[in-house]
Amino acid sequence: MSDFFQHGLISTLHRLNQAESDENQTLQEAGLGLLLPCHARDIDTNPLIDTIATLNQLSLFDHAIISINGFASVHDAIDFWSQLHTPHTLLWNDAPTFISWLRNHDLPAVSGKGLNLWSGLGFAVSETELQALVIHDCDIQNYTASLPISLAVPVAELEYEFCKGFYSRVQEQLYGRATRLFMIPLVRALVRTLGHLPLLDFIDSFRYPLAGECALSTGVAASLSVENGWGVEIGWLCEAYRLIDPEEICQVDLAMRYHHRHQSINPERPAEGLLGMVTDIALSILTHLEKEGCPLDSSTLAEVVSGYEQTANDIIRRYRDVAEFNKLPFNRDEERQTARFFQERLRFVAEEFTNGIRMQSLPPWDQLLREVSFPAGAIVRRS
Repeated sequence: MSDFFQHGLISTLHRLNQAESDENQTLQEAGLGLLLPCHARDIDTNPLIDTIATLNQLSLFDHAIISINGFASVHDAIDFWSQLHTPHTLLWNDAPTFISWLRNHDLPAVSGKGLNLWSGLGFAVSETELQALVIHDCDIQNYTASLPISLAVPVAELEYEFCKGFYSRVQEQLYGRATRLFMIPLVRALVRTLGHLPLLDFIDSFRYPLAGECALSTGVAASLSVENGWGVEIGWLCEAYRLIDPEEICQVDLAMRYHHRHQSINPERPAEGLLGMVTDIALSILTHLEKEGCPLDSSTLAEVVSGYEQTANDIIRRYRDVAEFNKLPFNRDEERQTARFFQERLRFVAEEFTNGIRMQSLPPWDQLLREVSFPAGAIVRRS
C-alpha cells in the first residue's frame, strides 16, 4: 500500500504510482524559470552533463538562471553552459564588479551557495517576467525529468507558494547524515527543552528539511532573506514559516533515491565539510528561534546540547533497526562517533551564540530594489 499519510502543518504530496510525471506540455504557459547554483567543481562532471542533456529534452522552462562561483575566470563556464538549449543567463558571483557593488552597499560578500541563490532570486524578480522558480543543485548523479516537473506542478498548477522536495537517501547504505544524525535530533532536543514551539513543529513537518530541491513563486522569492554558508536551506524554511500560510506550503515526493556528492568529516578542520554544515545549521536555527522571541541563555543551550546526545542515540537505535530490517550494513560505533562530532559542533555554536554571534543574511530583494537596481556587473552572459 502506498504511503499517503499527512503529518504536521503542511501538505505532503506523495507519489502513489510508479509512472514518472509527464506534465511538460501542460506547464509550458506557466512562466517557469530554473535557478541553478553552480560551483566551478561541477563544470564538466558527468552529473551536470547528464542534467543538461535531460533539460534539453524539456520545454518546461522559459528561462534558466545559472548562478556561479569558484571561477577565477568565467570563460570555461560560458563555453560549458552554451550547450544548454533553454534561454539562459549566467551570473558570476565572484566578479570583481559585483563584489565591489556588494561592499559599496554594506552587504556581505561571502562567496558560496547562499550568494549564488540570492543573486539568482534578484535577477528573476527584477529582470524577468517569471511567475515561479524551480531550484536544484548541479551535482545530482541520477537526475531525471521527473525531478523538475514534480517540483513545478505544485506551484504552477496547485496554487502552492513554496514546495520542498523529499526523497530517499539510501544506496548501498543509509546516507543523509546531516539530516538523520543532526537535524532531526537537534529539533527534537529543542522541543524537549523549549516545548512545542510553532517554528519547531513546522520544521519537524518536513521529511527532508535540508533538501536543496524546491520551487517557489517569484512573489515569495522577492520576500526571502538568504543566509550565507550551509544554513541557507534551513534558513529558507524559517523564512517560509514567517512569510507564508502553511496551507500554501507543501513537500513533494520526488520518487527517487537521491545520490550526490558526499561531504567528508575531518575533526581537524571543523569549519569544512559535514562539520561546517552542521555548524551553520545550528547557528541558523538558534538565530531564527531568537527572532521568534525565544529566550536562549547559556543554561538553556547547555540543556539543548545535553538533550541532543539523548535524542541522537535514540535515532541511531531506530536507524540501526531500519538497516537490519532491510539487510543493509550499519556501523553503530561509526554513527555514534559522528553524533559525538556533531555534538561538539553544537556545543561550539552554543558558546558562540552566548557570546553574541548570529547567522547573517542578505536582505530580501523587495526591500533592496526600492533603493537600487540589480547589479549589471553580475551578468556575464545572456542567451
